[in-house]
Amino acid sequence: MKRIFKDIVFVAIFLLLLGICSDIFVLKGNGYGSDVWSFYELKRNSLDVVFLGSSHSYASFSPEVIEKQAGLKSYNFATQQQPMSITYYYMREALKRHQLQTIVLEARMLTVDDAFMKEGVVRDALDKMPLSFNKLRAINASVEKPQDRVSYYLNIIKYHNRYDRLNKNDIASGILRNGIDNNGFKALESKLDIWNDNKEILKIEEKQEISDKNLFYLEKIVNLANERGIRLIIVKSPCLLAAKERKNLNWVEQYATERGIEFIDYNERVEELGLIAGDYYDKGHLSAKGAEKVSVDVAKYLIADQQ
Repeated sequence: MKRIFKDIVFVAIFLLLLGICSDIFVLKGNGYGSDVWSFYELKRNSLDVVFLGSSHSYASFSPEVIEKQAGLKSYNFATQQQPMSITYYYMREALKRHQLQTIVLEARMLTVDDAFMKEGVVRDALDKMPLSFNKLRAINASVEKPQDRVSYYLNIIKYHNRYDRLNKNDIASGILRNGIDNNGFKALESKLDIWNDNKEILKIEEKQEISDKNLFYLEKIVNLANERGIRLIIVKSPCLLAAKERKNLNWVEQYATERGIEFIDYNERVEELGLIAGDYYDKGHLSAKGAEKVSVDVAKYLIADQQ
């Protein structure tokens, strides 16, 4: 029994040190969207609303504005080009830690057909997620080749050769797991020469079904929300739309209607929101000024049924 106890203690200490080393060596956040660690620093059951999605989410929905307008605590659990497989497992992570009222799913990635995203995209989302069965499932769903998954299970394999590039911030943030305190929102600068004109695209009424993998995980998101009694809202933030994207969104809107899910395409409400030049950062993303206008409207929408 003593030998078994010693072995258990040894393994526990080894895993603890391995985890600390992995956190030190892993690439740190770049300030765009959630750096993931900051989500896990939040007090449990402190959130009312979680936003999920890609950069179209983290550049559009400001938790600070929403709390000011609606009194709701929210977090933008979004990462660059976040694939729907990871979005689903992020939703499960959020529900493990918070009793949420609402989940807002930004629809951009539903219209992207790539079954597997580039390595940098996947690592940005998964490297800092604590090891759990949920993370293992997320890795298996998001990394195509089984032989490539090992360095996601133990990311020290990927980053061990950074030893000569480590700095004080790597060490301090790795040990303390310090995240970026932005609630997952990125305030982008205004570009006066950017204007997204979707008038012709919005005339398209044709519907095109989303990819099989995106539909698979959308179904899982919808079913999980229903199981937990959580309000699910699918939203498309303002951006320059391509014809295929518009067709996919038409299909998603029909799907949402049939499943009793709320759907908002803010591209159809640009004038109502008063979006003008300067409210965009580029063709795909709002500036901080534009995000404030959208966030004010989202806040009003979230509490409309309470008034």
